[in-house]
Amino acid sequence: MNVQVIDGANGFVGSHLIGALLARGDEVIALARASVEVVRRRVADALRCLGFDESPVDRLRVRRLALDEPDLGLPVAEVFAEPCTYWHTAALVTFFPRREVELLNVNVAGSANALATYERHARPGSRYVYIGTAYQCGLDTGGPVPEDWPASDSPDRFRNFYEYSKREAEIALARSRSVGEGTVLTARLGVVVGHSCTGRALTDYGLYDFLRVMAFFARRNPGERVRLPCHPDANLHLTPIDTTVSRLLSIAAADLDRPIFHVVNGQTVPVRDLFEVLNAWLPIELIPATPEQIEDVPFNRFEAVVNMRAKYTATYFRHRYDFAWRDLAAPPAVTAEVLDRLISWYVREGLPE
Repeated sequence: MNVQVIDGANGFVGSHLIGALLARGDEVIALARASVEVVRRRVADALRCLGFDESPVDRLRVRRLALDEPDLGLPVAEVFAEPCTYWHTAALVTFFPRREVELLNVNVAGSANALATYERHARPGSRYVYIGTAYQCGLDTGGPVPEDWPASDSPDRFRNFYEYSKREAEIALARSRSVGEGTVLTARLGVVVGHSCTGRALTDYGLYDFLRVMAFFARRNPGERVRLPCHPDANLHLTPIDTTVSRLLSIAAADLDRPIFHVVNGQTVPVRDLFEVLNAWLPIELIPATPEQIEDVPFNRFEAVVNMRAKYTATYFRHRYDFAWRDLAAPPAVTAEVLDRLISWYVREGLPE
């Protein structure tokens, strides 16, 4: 069995992927900026979250990663001693402004350095798996978005610079020698959330950033009513971490003739349904509103403040997204029951005091 090399090892997806690989008996080398202790703790938490015993973490080899150094600062003779599957999960995820240079350095230049290091040192029989985002489609939502390599577009055609940086990284990857040789897979993720059976989530990104903002205002102003701008058919491609990891493992073992996969569910979650569940668990009433409705009745002061605080994540409510996807080890849809479990766990266990 090939060695599994995973960068971004202390991230949400990376740590759970490592946990699943260790649990099935694979040899794993974890690469991260964080210390060995931090990585092992994150992976142990991920193993527990996935329902596994945490003892396999003792077998984990952890090596320091530096995306801006030659050969990533790695002991390449050790890391690439055998054929491997190299998983590039490391990324900077932020929707906030004034982080453009950092996003380019990590998500574009850092990804190019990871690929170049792999191409220089990986043994024959290796493959490279790039973890991207389905939302690299930007504002082009005349979908379904195809599983094809993207074309260049200007930054103003994206909801945030994070999306643009992930698009640029894919464009660079498409031009690589490894793509020409057929040894690359690109897995574009949806909105990754907690475990489908328990609701447990070891992250504060994405949906959970929005939940945290809503809970902050709900606790301080219980009973308030808030409208948020939404597309009439706004939807979310929520993918629980357990089914996301299972799908990634299936994709990594697939044929390489079609190298791009959207790791999403065929059935999406309407934003209206999300608001209903949130309204049931928090003392606040969230209401989807069209831009025309808001223009007719402008925000009151409280609504304006909430929308300002939530604007970086709530922008995803203003569009409908459809992605081409293949029924390859298809994960189950996020049902109403699963959605309630995800929200209720975070309200009870994940929110700051």
